Amino acid sequence: MIGNNKILFFIVLFPIIEILLFIEVGGLIGSFMTISLTLLTAIFGIYLLKIGTFINLNNIQEKIKSGDMPDREIQKSIFNVVSAICLIIPGILTDSVGILLLMRPIQFQIITMMMRNRPDFSPRRDKKTIIDVEHKNNDD
Repeated sequence: MIGNNKILFFIVLFPIIEILLFIEVGGLIGSFMTISLTLLTAIFGIYLLKIGTFINLNNIQEKIKSGDMPDREIQKSIFNVVSAICLIIPGILTDSVGILLLMRPIQFQIITMMMRNRPDFSPRRDKKTIIDVEHKNNDD
């Protein structure tokens, strides 16, 4: 129940923040420049989504072909897609988040936080090893 209230609060608060930012930025740099900036970030987001995704997929394929694990390429692809979506959605706040997610130090901090909170799936020494064997006699 508490989680639903947070989501509802976010859904109501987010557009209000975007509208306030549009008004403030429009007052500072003008409405035409604000709209132009929003359109330019959307175009960049579309470019990043189309071209960047293909480049990242090719890099992942090359890593797999060479026998390496494409960890960094997959992480980069995820950040590029999320950044592109944030840039395509009109708004000053979403554009800012999209640009921040493209920066390597921010990506590193997010990955570090996610890895710190992940569950530990490593095998334990105290577990017993079970070997299941099926034997079949061939009378040929």
